[in-house]
Amino acid sequence: MRKSLTALTVTLLCALTAARASGQEAPAPGAALPTVPTVQGGQLEVVHRFFGHMPVGVTLNSQGRMFVSYPTWEDKVPFSIAEIVGGREVPYPNVAINTMNPNLRASTFVGVQGLLVDGKDRLWVLDTGTINLGPVVSQDAAKLVGIDTRTNQVVKTIRFPANVVLPNTYLNDLRIDLRQGADGVAYIVDSGAKSGGGLIMVDLASGRSWRKLTGDATVLPTPQFVPYVEGQALFQRPKGGPATFLGFGADSLAISPDGATLYYAPTASRRLYAVPTAALRDETLSDAAVKAQVKDLGEKGAADGLAEDTLGRLYITNYEQSALTRRLPTGEFQTLARDPRLIWPDTLALHGGYLYVLNNQLNRQGGYHFGRDLRVKPYTLMRLKVDAQPVILK
Repeated sequence: MRKSLTALTVTLLCALTAARASGQEAPAPGAALPTVPTVQGGQLEVVHRFFGHMPVGVTLNSQGRMFVSYPTWEDKVPFSIAEIVGGREVPYPNVAINTMNPNLRASTFVGVQGLLVDGKDRLWVLDTGTINLGPVVSQDAAKLVGIDTRTNQVVKTIRFPANVVLPNTYLNDLRIDLRQGADGVAYIVDSGAKSGGGLIMVDLASGRSWRKLTGDATVLPTPQFVPYVEGQALFQRPKGGPATFLGFGADSLAISPDGATLYYAPTASRRLYAVPTAALRDETLSDAAVKAQVKDLGEKGAADGLAEDTLGRLYITNYEQSALTRRLPTGEFQTLARDPRLIWPDTLALHGGYLYVLNNQLNRQGGYHFGRDLRVKPYTLMRLKVDAQPVILK
């Protein structure tokens, strides 16, 4: 108590000295200290409630049609992609592709994670080809599937060679720049720490793909990283097994308005990194040469989702603080919202002046509580009014 009183006395004396120097009245003892202003575009509102299996990704097309992905993790997954129509989750683009067939892994969804609509209104779906974060079940199971949302037809399926999708690769998130090449380039993050993590580039016209930064420290989990979620230290705690540190590697991506910079961040980390996209597209450039161009942008909080706007601002989910923040081009951060309903805010999407966010209670899964599933349905898709428009490179 004596130590705390001494610290309080020093704080008040500093405030008194500063106030006298500025000609202002000093705060009275016990008076409320000034609060740091947040940027509030409105209150978080619930857009949709999920009473079935757990969602992980969300994206919208130019007409505002909303698409959601569901990973094949601890839940039974009746469909991997849905469009939210009239408050219902409808398998998209059809039931057949959403019915995983062990004999048709190349043409049906196995374990979907990331999804994104590009400037041509094509929905690109990342099928990890994995079940419950395990190894890729077969080389043809991991794929990038393009669906024309105007016709609701699959228009392209791109598979990966064994030197790009490794046995423990986990295809997680993606960004697309249609100005590169004949039909654009996709930047994909491999968050599988056992594979070494890394960044994967795909020429959408030819389907050719290549890797960069495999095994680099910037794409791997921070060693012995311990986040605190809902007031509790989070470890991987499988049923019957010992607790271990989180193994989430590079996860979320964002791209600058000019397409020149790709931002990425491991989930089991509080740091943010940036790399020139030109270096990633140069297939002849060595990993060491690419690494020399990577910038460490410092801490941004523990996050599982990024988004970007046309003013060069990055939107970040903070799963430790149940918050949504925004990083300005100057490196300053603003808090957009902090809400106890943000229980593991995951994927972000910007559309129509709103920031959409999925809350899926990932931290409550049985794999973090010795097999006890602590999730409480419904999961929620929420949105916040913001002064921003999405980056669409077309």
